[in-house]
Amino acid sequence: LEKVYAAKGVLCEFEISPGVQFHGEPGDLQELLGNLLENAFKWARSRVLLTVKPSEVVPNRRPGLLLAVDDDGPGIPQDKIALILQRGVRGDERVQGHGIGLAIVQDLVRGYRGTLGVRPSEELGGARFEVQLPPGL
Repeated sequence: LEKVYAAKGVLCEFEISPGVQFHGEPGDLQELLGNLLENAFKWARSRVLLTVKPSEVVPNRRPGLLLAVDDDGPGIPQDKIALILQRGVRGDERVQGHGIGLAIVQDLVRGYRGTLGVRPSEELGGARFEVQLPPGL
C-alpha cells in the first residue's frame, strides 16, 4: 500500500506484540487487514498505525485478539458510522471504491464472534477501526 499511495507519502507504522497469533483462515486475516488498511491509506494525510496485540485473557484458553487501524485523516462523524458499515455505501462518493470493504470486514468479524468498533483515533486524530476477537478454546 505504501507503493500504491506513494504520491501521498503515507507512512505505515506497526505496533505488533511479540508472539501474537490470529487463529483463523489466512485469507480471512488478509481480507480484514487489507480492507482496513486500504481505507486508512485512502483517507490518511500522512500516517497509518496498525496495532495487533492480545486482548482478553481467560485461563486455559488462548487469548483474544485486538486488531486496530488508525489514521490521521479527517475522521468519521458519529452519525455516519452505521451508514459506512452497510454494503454498497461509501463515506464519500467523490472517492474511488465500491462500498463493500467495511461490510466484508464486519461479516468476517461476526463470523469469528468478534466486534468491530469505529471511533476517533486518540493517537492520530483521524479514524480508528478496532476489531476485537474473543478468547478461543
